Amino acid sequence: DITTEILIELYDSHGINPDIVKEAALKLGKKIIVPDNFYSLVNERHEKKKNIVATKKEKDIDVGTVPDTEILYYQDWKPSEFTAKVLKIIENKYVILDRTQFYPTSGGQIHDEGTINGDCVLDVFKQGKVIIHEVKNISFKLGDLIRGHVDFDRRKQLTQHHTATHIINAAARKVLGRHINQAGAKKTIEKATLDITHYENVSEEQLKKIEEEANNIIKEGIEIKKMLLPREEAERKYGMSIYQGGAVPGKILRIVDIEGVDTEACGGTHLNNTSEVEKIRIIKSTKIQDGIIRLTYTAGEKADEVSEKSDNVLKDIASLLGVTSNQIPSRAEELFKKWKLAKKALKKGKEIDSKEFNLTSIEEYDGDVLTKTAELLKTQKDHVLSTISRFLKELEEMKKRLN
Repeated sequence: DITTEILIELYDSHGINPDIVKEAALKLGKKIIVPDNFYSLVNERHEKKKNIVATKKEKDIDVGTVPDTEILYYQDWKPSEFTAKVLKIIENKYVILDRTQFYPTSGGQIHDEGTINGDCVLDVFKQGKVIIHEVKNISFKLGDLIRGHVDFDRRKQLTQHHTATHIINAAARKVLGRHINQAGAKKTIEKATLDITHYENVSEEQLKKIEEEANNIIKEGIEIKKMLLPREEAERKYGMSIYQGGAVPGKILRIVDIEGVDTEACGGTHLNNTSEVEKIRIIKSTKIQDGIIRLTYTAGEKADEVSEKSDNVLKDIASLLGVTSNQIPSRAEELFKKWKLAKKALKKGKEIDSKEFNLTSIEEYDGDVLTKTAELLKTQKDHVLSTISRFLKELEEMKKRLN
């Protein structure tokens, strides 16, 4: 029997769409049920497999009566050096300072890394209004005035991904409609995800429009204002749409305002101008449950890395198919059709001239070639190269058997 677990394995490891398996099974008189939440199950498997870092810490540290930590990153994300006083050291590894530039894991954004007096900061998390630093091999003591150093490159990438989240949310609302709201988000070094409320899958054309709109916002170079406002004043001035990431506790809200684009109550690190995002590249969209679509994307340097990786993959595929990059979709579609034709002929014991399986299509495509090809082959973009390689190999084997 073909179980849901086998369907997930076929899709995840070999790029075989469950609909193809279902169609093949029907021809053999067997019925396969593809669960409605199939892609959500695939996503859950990814998260378990990759052990994605949690973005909310669940530690219980006795902080005593130390005062609230003064947050230095609220106004400007750029400073990486700061001085502070050591208020408390717990278990010789947890450090509480009177002020900090270190961002704690929260709001879907993972923590900063760096050093305190040269000692490595392993983790940063928030308990109430107190920020706690987990430090390896502490060499300072209670009451010392320390110098903190935040890893700037890591901070920059995380900040670009967080600001990109606000920009993409606004761009998706403009392209898809006013019903779009944020249902969740994660920002790591490698990539970021934004879950939006939407009633259907997002097409390749819509994804391209969202990406273009997001990059237009970057090019406009809009100032990003950060301010602390009483809750009632913030709600009166900006409306309830400021709660894109869910309810925000406290009487004072930190508002991040990209004027004319997006305004949210948000405690994350944010750039000072949209131009600092540099570039946004949307990798894919995935339906994770009914009414929720996940957009996966990169910004800044990581966006360039994704573009370079995509270009290299396209070169490999084009070489495999013997075409130019913009001819890949039509040649891949032709390969898929002839692969299915060969399978059908083999099943019926029908002889076919091998010339029937020659690949000749050179129609050019003007758009996202990799996304279009994945769509035509009913697979994921990550599996396009291996899927084409498998189809070519199997087609050659079937041609020999048919002749």
